[in-house]
Amino acid sequence: MGSDRKAALHEPAVPRSHLEFPLFDSLRGFAALSVLVFHVAGFAVLFGGSIPWPVEGLAAHLNVGVTFFFVLSAFLLYRPFVAARVSGRDRPAFSGYAKRRFLRIAPAYWAALTVTAIVPGMSGAFSGNWWVYYGLLQELPIYTRVGTCAEISYRCGIPPTWTLAVEVMFYALLPVFVLILARIGRSRRTRSWLVPELAAISVLALVSLPIQSQLPVSGLMHAINYSPFGMGLWFALGLGVASVSVWAEDRISEPGWVGLIRTRPWIPLGIGAGLYVALSLFVLESNPLANVAFRNVNLYMVEFVAFGVIALLVVLPAVFGRQGEGRYRWILRHPLSTWLGLISYGIFLWHFPAIILLIDIGAPDWWPQMSFAVLLAGTLAITIPCAAVSYYAIERPIMRWSRRSSIQRPDEGASPTLEPVTARAPATPERDPLLKDQSDPGPP
Repeated sequence: MGSDRKAALHEPAVPRSHLEFPLFDSLRGFAALSVLVFHVAGFAVLFGGSIPWPVEGLAAHLNVGVTFFFVLSAFLLYRPFVAARVSGRDRPAFSGYAKRRFLRIAPAYWAALTVTAIVPGMSGAFSGNWWVYYGLLQELPIYTRVGTCAEISYRCGIPPTWTLAVEVMFYALLPVFVLILARIGRSRRTRSWLVPELAAISVLALVSLPIQSQLPVSGLMHAINYSPFGMGLWFALGLGVASVSVWAEDRISEPGWVGLIRTRPWIPLGIGAGLYVALSLFVLESNPLANVAFRNVNLYMVEFVAFGVIALLVVLPAVFGRQGEGRYRWILRHPLSTWLGLISYGIFLWHFPAIILLIDIGAPDWWPQMSFAVLLAGTLAITIPCAAVSYYAIERPIMRWSRRSSIQRPDEGASPTLEPVTARAPATPERDPLLKDQSDPGPP
């Protein structure tokens, strides 16, 4: 019994096929860094700094990292469910899924929210509305902003966690999507299940378009805009790629387009990069402050759809042919890229308060002509250590405990958490399933 449990602790807590997306770690890291640069650029301009062209235009739309968060989350969280259904296995238990989501998101977020309320003194967490911010309810029309939160919104809570609030809503709705799509895809192992499933997923994408085409002028519209339905296109892309990847994996022969992505990843990457550069420099506004509060609706719709396309094109080579070669996959496999992916949730949580701290101590005035570079260097210098502490002191220990408790006390009614393994390479610190659940989407 003891030896069986010891052996079990070294096996994945999810099917092995869902531990096979290691390149996603680095994508998460780069997405978090892109959001960091986007916010640094915004504050540099807000406080009177100038950013030379074309850097300003390229930095002004690095909030595309948010799109990657949503696409990756939908893919990694939905894929185990659709793969189990297609292969005829029992569906993974929703109770275990909910527990993992809570432990992955809440402790590190609560720690960051509490500490940053002290230094640099972000408002909200210690106010009468504390329950709103600790509960990630700030996008819902259920409270009234008071004090600093009503006057200076960027000093309230951790502002980028609006994406985290959307993610949590998606986590809650995913079991509903799973059940609906399972009912639609009754044919299971036959090829016919994919078309009706993609058709159903496309409804979520289509619903988001009219929502995003309207300025969120009321509390209710704001809540809908910042919900999984408002961001439905981006989530739908992740759900769709998850379904297609399971379908492709289940085929006897490799589809031709999969082979093209595997052997020539530069094609989708080149198209995605070219689209981003063209939009940033020649179509969209180059001001990083041109955000949702006073956006051009028509240009925003172009950005909303284009961001989804760009994320899809960049993610595809990390899904199909992920064991292939090439400079892109080499970069994503690099230890530094992988490590940044491991601490990416901390980068997401801590970078904005780090910027505020630098603003408070007058960093933009240290070298006015280079305020963007100064803020960027300072933000990275503060954020990376904080993110590392968050991962090693909070996130990793909790993930290890969660894996062990899941193996030792499997959920009643859950599908088996262990699968026969014929051969297994020794786990590295980055790949140890007890340290890092590869189906874990990480930051929002």
